[in-house]
Parts: sequence; C-alpha cells; structure tokens
Amino acid sequence: MAAAGWTALLAGSAFAQVKSPAKAKAPAAARPVAPKPAAQGKSGAPPCDVLADDPEDPFRVAPGVQKQSIDAAKAVPACKAAVEAAPEDGRLRYAYARALERANDEAGAGDAYQRAAERGYPIAENMIGMLYLQQARQPEVAAQWIRKSADHGYLSAQTVLGTFYHQGIGVPKDSQQAVAWYRKAADAGYPLAQVDLAGLYHKGDGVAQDDQQALVLYRKAAAANYAGGQGGVGDAYYHGWGVAQDAKQALAWYQKAADQGYPPALASLGVMYHNGEGGLKVDDAKAAENLKQAAELGFAPARPLLAALQQGAAAPAKP
Repeated sequence: MAAAGWTALLAGSAFAQVKSPAKAKAPAAARPVAPKPAAQGKSGAPPCDVLADDPEDPFRVAPGVQKQSIDAAKAVPACKAAVEAAPEDGRLRYAYARALERANDEAGAGDAYQRAAERGYPIAENMIGMLYLQQARQPEVAAQWIRKSADHGYLSAQTVLGTFYHQGIGVPKDSQQAVAWYRKAADAGYPLAQVDLAGLYHKGDGVAQDDQQALVLYRKAAAANYAGGQGGVGDAYYHGWGVAQDAKQALAWYQKAADQGYPPALASLGVMYHNGEGGLKVDDAKAAENLKQAAELGFAPARPLLAALQQGAAAPAKP
C-alpha cells in the first residue's frame, strides 16, 4: 500500500451543519449593519443573553451557553420579554430562537431565527443561508444570505462564501474571489479560512503556487490548535512541501491532529504505521485501527486503503 497521495488529502469544509426549522425568505435589498463584536463575559449583560447567548457567536455579550444546557424554563420568558422591549435587536431574537429550540418549539424557533436574520444579525443570516442550501436546495438564495452575513463581518460566512466561489455554488465559479474571501477571514485569524487558503496556495488555484506561504498559513491554524492546520503541517513535512522532508515531524503533527479525531490525519497515521515511517515499527494492526477510525468518520479515501490492508493481511503466507 503506497503512502503517496493519501496523506495530502484534507477533509476540511467551510460548511457548518445547521439544524433549524426556519422557513427562510430571500434577503431584502437593505439590511441594518450588525454591531461590532462585544467583549466576552461583559458585565451587566441582559438576562436573555446570560441564559441563551451562543458561545460560537462573536457578537454575543455574555459568555454563552451550549444549546443542550439552556434552561428553557428561564430563558424563554426572559428572552421573550427582551424581544418585546427591543423588537429590532437581532441578537436578542437569535438568543430567543435558541431558547425556543431548546424548549422544542420548532415553529417559534424558526420564526425567531428568520426575524433575527431579517434584522441583519450575522450568525442568523448565515444560518438561514445554510438552510437554503441544505434543505431548500436553492443555492442562489443561500449565497445572498451568506453574503449578507459575510459583509457584516461573520468570519464563518466569509469562509463559506469563499467556498461558494471556489465550487460555483449559487455564484459563478471564481477562484480569485474565493481567495479574496478566504483571505479576509484568514487575516482576521479564522483557522478554517487559513487552511482553505493554504490549500489554494498549494495548488496554485486563484493565486500563484507557493508551498511556503501555504505552510505559513497551516502553521497559523495549527497554533490555534485547529486539527486541519496540524494535518496540513504534517503533510508539508511528509511530502517536503515548502520545507525539508521529515517523517518524524510529519508523524508528530499527524498525531496532534489525530488526537482530535481528524480523519485525514488518522488515515495518514495508518499509512505511516503500515510503511514503518517516522521511526515507527511496521504495525498493520495499528494501521488498520487508524484507517478504520478515519473511514468510520466519513473519510472516503481511507476505505480502499483499509480494504487493501485487510486483504493483504488475510492472504496465505508464502512457503
């Protein structure tokens, strides 16, 4: 089983998984500008924010609560009162939607998410856009919503918009536009965008091919403990992309990413165990274990590698 090729594959995706019952509408021509991100843990945050702010929302004014930990009995009335007092505040409507979703009020949550997006709240705009892509199968409308969110400074949406341009989803395919949007989020320190932009530098897609610049971006993402960045640094060392080949360094970086459950790194470890690289002893049991984990996590390239390994292990020994 050859190592070449498989260890370069990454499974990073800009598409966030969104679960919401919202029935979205196309965005209007004008939208209020979202507020600047508030400091985390700001004192004096309204009760609604304390009870239901999203920890993944950079515009929140409280530390945030994971959805499954929201106390719906307290959050729903608190957020309802907050929305009634400030009906144009998209942030409060977004928090209200989360509280309603926790209370299993799907219709109410969907309406609240929609109204938050209509008031220009970035994370809600992104959510509605993803619903249009994933559920309504209307990529052009999805792209309109995602662009609104990106224009309002939501880094995840900027990265998604870059992917839309790179793949031609709802917008004309344009690698240079993809680079521009990835760079906007990458320059703001968003690890996923750094990894996506690094991939374009490696391929010379929409930008001059430059493995050293790709490695710089992978290292930035890795420094944020982002598994995709760690895997990218591992690839660079394994293949000698922008740096001298060093199997031991590759192994160390793949292990960091694999410890976070990153499927391409698990597959790469499987290859290295099979080949006995980076100071490892040949160990097909370990190879199979890592490849199986990668395959179970949805990394398709691991499946034929695992099958080949299993077939080889099952073959009769030569006399």
